[in-house]
Amino acid sequence: MSSPKIVLSADIGTSSLKAGFVDIGAAASGRPRLLAFVREPYPPEISPELVEGRHVKLPCTEWESAFRRALAALFGKLPDAHIEAICISGNGPTLVPVQKNGSAALPLYWFGKTETPAGMKSFFLPHVLWFMHKYPAQYEQTAAFYSCQEWLATRLGAAPVTVLPTPAYTPYYWDEPQCAAAGGGIAGGKLLPFAPLASIIGKTSPEAERRFGLKQGIPIVAGGPDFVMALLGTATVKPGLVCDRAGSSEGINVCLAGSGGDGVAGKNPQLRLLPHPIDGLWNVSVVLPESGSIFERWRDDNGFADKKYDELLAELIPDGARHFSSSFSNADVHPVLLQIAGQVKGAVDSLRAAGIPVSEMRLSGGQAKSPRWNKLKAAISNTVLLAPEILDGELTGNAAAAMLALGEAATLSEACINLVVINERYY
Repeated sequence: MSSPKIVLSADIGTSSLKAGFVDIGAAASGRPRLLAFVREPYPPEISPELVEGRHVKLPCTEWESAFRRALAALFGKLPDAHIEAICISGNGPTLVPVQKNGSAALPLYWFGKTETPAGMKSFFLPHVLWFMHKYPAQYEQTAAFYSCQEWLATRLGAAPVTVLPTPAYTPYYWDEPQCAAAGGGIAGGKLLPFAPLASIIGKTSPEAERRFGLKQGIPIVAGGPDFVMALLGTATVKPGLVCDRAGSSEGINVCLAGSGGDGVAGKNPQLRLLPHPIDGLWNVSVVLPESGSIFERWRDDNGFADKKYDELLAELIPDGARHFSSSFSNADVHPVLLQIAGQVKGAVDSLRAAGIPVSEMRLSGGQAKSPRWNKLKAAISNTVLLAPEILDGELTGNAAAAMLALGEAATLSEACINLVVINERYY
């Protein structure tokens, strides 16, 4: 076997940081490999002022600490790993106001209480406006706003940039007309220049070697928001393909041809239409903001916080789950799971009602690691669920971006298709 060509892939989640060594060299043989994987939860003890509802607002220093722990764990599993590139994705739209003295204010999370002004498409400017009005002194001292993965990348040596999935995403990030409409000189150098997804935005610095133990000179590849990278990491890159990305929140995403999204969103306000990370395609989705959080909340409230996920699901879903039909009703399944799966069914039904057929869904995220849960969800939603070899789609998507940046693939689609192998099907 040839020596592996390793990408260090990491994803900043809302409750933990995931990281892995992905062998992109094995993609050419049709068998990509996740050589090592680690999930680093953030500290459980958080001061009350950082809690908003059920969400915890973490200082971004916790992302860095988790990344450092993840690196130590990965090298503990594979001490001789030679890293060819690094790519990081993260939850969003989240912004880090980095101050002129180099310190970082508390991140402006996507679940924060912000309202989008009428006519504004940007997901990010409402956060900036809220921060400007709520904390004017900190706003004045802010040198620039970074997405979470961009902030961590700069700690490794990357240039200060905003990673744009495709040019079609510009109005959903920011543009001059929206900045002007927002008023207050919002552009003012505080919004960073755009860099294309999958471009090389720097190399690991001497400081990164001291801080993280990473060798100098490793290319740092531009990674995007987690949902974008999960689309790529499930190879949902052709019209008609569907991705079910399920973690703390969940999104059912359908890839559409260039004109396929015309009028779709207007058929149901629950449907969200956005550009796809592959030029010329679109993504229509239904977002379930608290799919996984519902279960975590139930688990914490009922004293099961220390019980392993699979062990608990084994108690809540009977062994006969593989025999469920799409019309089943089974009192043995716990109501909290029926509630979550019912939300997924509702999302799929909304897409079908809008004329978008959904028969198969590619899985990504923590929920996809439970075969019992996959069987139950497939039955309730009346779909076939496809589980890739690497179930954390963000990590695979990051590896695909690195493949393109390193010249290991001619296009991003090619990289995704080569990296994603369907390992199991749930009917």
